[in-house]
Amino acid sequence: MWVPIVLVIGILAGLLLSMAPIPRETPGPGRGPGWGFRLETATDVDAILSTVSAALLIALLAVYLRIYADTKANFALGLVVVLVALLLQSILTSPLVFGVFGVATDGIGAFLLFADLFKILAFTVFLYLSLE
Repeated sequence: MWVPIVLVIGILAGLLLSMAPIPRETPGPGRGPGWGFRLETATDVDAILSTVSAALLIALLAVYLRIYADTKANFALGLVVVLVALLLQSILTSPLVFGVFGVATDGIGAFLLFADLFKILAFTVFLYLSLE
């Protein structure tokens, strides 16, 4: 039951964050600063997907931090370190972060979109198996 809840939370957070006013390098209709819902480009969709990916990683971190607290197993601690690194990578490659710093992702937006789709699939399976 937790996996669908985390996915919904990630989607809702992604929708909210994607509506925030973000300065963009490439102006166009609906792409200037200001609040509003927009799904015009692959980058707009990837902003939501990268947030879902981060939500799944946060849930996985919570699971393995709890396992480490209960068992003090080095393997669980190792997974926590890997998950923190993946979370930082996910945050730093988010189109939302690119937008805040004024870097356009229009040329690579579709590639980031597919990368985030694969990460979401992998993290969803990992979370599901971790909760069994």
